Amino acid sequence: MNSHYDIIVIGAGSGGLGVGIGMAKFGFKVLMVEKNQHNFGGECLNSGCIPSKALIHVANTLAQARESTQFGFTLTGETNLDRVLEYVHSRQDIIRAHESPQYLREEGIDVEIGEAHFTGKQEIEVNGQKVKAKRILVATGSKPRMIQVPGQEQMKVYTNESLFNLKTLPKNLLVVGAGPIGLEMSQCFARLGSKVVVTDRGNRIMNKELPEVSALVQERLEQEGIAFQLNCELQAFEDGQLALLKNENGQTQKVPCDAVLVGIGREISYQGLQLEKAGVKMKKSRPIIDDYLRAKGNSKVVFAGDAAQTLLFSHAAELHTTILLTNFFSPWPFKKKWTTDNFSWVTFTDPQVATFGLSQSEIENRGLAYDKIDFKMDGDDRATTSNYRYGRLILFLKKNRLNPRNGKILGGTIVAPNAGEMIQELILAKEKGLGAGALFNKVYPYPTQSRVTKIALVEEFSGGLTPAIKKLLRLLYH
Repeated sequence: MNSHYDIIVIGAGSGGLGVGIGMAKFGFKVLMVEKNQHNFGGECLNSGCIPSKALIHVANTLAQARESTQFGFTLTGETNLDRVLEYVHSRQDIIRAHESPQYLREEGIDVEIGEAHFTGKQEIEVNGQKVKAKRILVATGSKPRMIQVPGQEQMKVYTNESLFNLKTLPKNLLVVGAGPIGLEMSQCFARLGSKVVVTDRGNRIMNKELPEVSALVQERLEQEGIAFQLNCELQAFEDGQLALLKNENGQTQKVPCDAVLVGIGREISYQGLQLEKAGVKMKKSRPIIDDYLRAKGNSKVVFAGDAAQTLLFSHAAELHTTILLTNFFSPWPFKKKWTTDNFSWVTFTDPQVATFGLSQSEIENRGLAYDKIDFKMDGDDRATTSNYRYGRLILFLKKNRLNPRNGKILGGTIVAPNAGEMIQELILAKEKGLGAGALFNKVYPYPTQSRVTKIALVEEFSGGLTPAIKKLLRLLYH
């Protein structure tokens, strides 16, 4: 470890790796500090995106196998959890090969295992040695928020950090929290063979999605045997076998469970970093961060990943990386700000829920005139052949009074198998400011799943042919 670097990166998760590897490839001297040698790759690799998606793959395979029985196959046996988790961990190991200390050192990055804290505006101390840099990136991530209820010491309580090291498959699993993590894992464990109950304090699941989307997904999950207890508060556990829930009316009920998964959000902590010594302005123990991901009080300290306090997604960290690497080398007029206008996310339940761009509430808050297209896929040919006629496409288009068929795409949601792939062209259209006409006039290979976008637009606009327009078309034809 040298005494001076071009940039110091604290944290080896998605945000830290993106900036650190990028700067090293550009030829800069980089020091990466990570307090835990087993945490390279961050939450995404070790306890988030990668293991959960590997588990989803296994669970989906089992679900498809069960579906085959309607065509004459016979299914026997039960889930072997050891083999399931062996597969999950093997996928992690493959990816870990290029997110490890050894790999980073081979890429020319100095790596130090230890806890860092600031000792000056452009200086940290790690393992008793002080190190300076032109800029210092804080990418220290977040941790799952835990419950605190009586009796939990007798219950097997898991978060995403411990879930993928289960020893036995729960017979009765209680999932606390009806957000993406809770729902994805609920469906996985139901398909693996657990009896699953999901509870949440809110009145609906997936509260960041449109209500009609929440209702559709809940209906699909209930068809798989998952039970929901909404508007409920977890009160206590009894004898390591029961959970006591209290609903909005004060009524209580006991739910059998031998394991609990907690998915109630995440906590960001900067404890131990001593950011104040770097001149960083703080509010309620958190740094104040501007739209360029820089600390107020010291612009040489920058943030990425969950530590940036924006959206807690791995691809949000990827966007932070893009912004920071662009701004390091751009004059002021060309610097990029953090914005969620073109952001998107996918909940990998079956069906998937993919959402992009501006939400309906944000569109209304900005006072934009818009059209809402709500297309049910029960008449779509591909949805019919592939058995997802329940699917739904919701699009928001900016009103275009001169050319009603070409309103700019503002945002929307798709609920369908592979919705995350289907929505990609809509994300691009939003980012590039395209109107609906670009998709309306596109010829899609038949019968691809993403062709539903054109079908929805055709159905929407064909209904707008007034008698006057039809008369004009007849005159032009003749």
